[in-house]
Amino acid sequence: MDTSYPDQDFGTISIKTNAKARSVIFRVLPGELKITVPSRISQKELSQIIEKHRISLREKKAKTRPALILDENFKLQTHRFSVQIFKTDRADFYFSRKEGILHIACPQKTDFEAVAIRELLVKGIERYLKADAKKHLPIRLKALADENSLSYSEVKINSSKTRWGSCSSRKSINLSFYLMMLPVELIDYVLLHELTHTIEMNHSPRFWAKLNDFSKNRSAELKEKLKSFKTGL
Repeated sequence: MDTSYPDQDFGTISIKTNAKARSVIFRVLPGELKITVPSRISQKELSQIIEKHRISLREKKAKTRPALILDENFKLQTHRFSVQIFKTDRADFYFSRKEGILHIACPQKTDFEAVAIRELLVKGIERYLKADAKKHLPIRLKALADENSLSYSEVKINSSKTRWGSCSSRKSINLSFYLMMLPVELIDYVLLHELTHTIEMNHSPRFWAKLNDFSKNRSAELKEKLKSFKTGL
């Protein structure tokens, strides 16, 4: 039943079948309502369920943070580049990075409010963020580990939108490529946070004391600054 169609209330309704699902799961996003359904459900049953929950889903949508529009007025400065979006006479979209600027050329008739267009632009920017993260974060992590006599088993770059990083009991560190959207001092703070977990696998007073030492007594200050940033676009 995997499909999608326009809807006057939600912009787009996207339906995905999951054989392991036991019930219908709704996820309200800016411009989209995503629905996961069990394989046994019929289209008629699903339509009835959607209508039954439409009012409550509309109320939830009203509380959902609107998506940031990526258009010619969009501003973004990452650790390695800034973003410039503009319209041209091209018939397609074109991404080009030169001298610290990611140029994104868009057709003249581009509807920047369309969900599909936003997703295309986000994915394009994310490609460059991920490439930068893979190139620079492991090097910086190694430098900070050596500087503070810490060690880890491996480092992986992921696309997490829920956390900046994590560290396993095996000292394997995972870092979100969205770290590249942070100022340098906050990137270092997150890396030191995860490195501290290689010796303290909790958030005990001892953990915070050690992190404060590694961050030159700026742990509380940097932690507070990090709250004003979010993963994702």
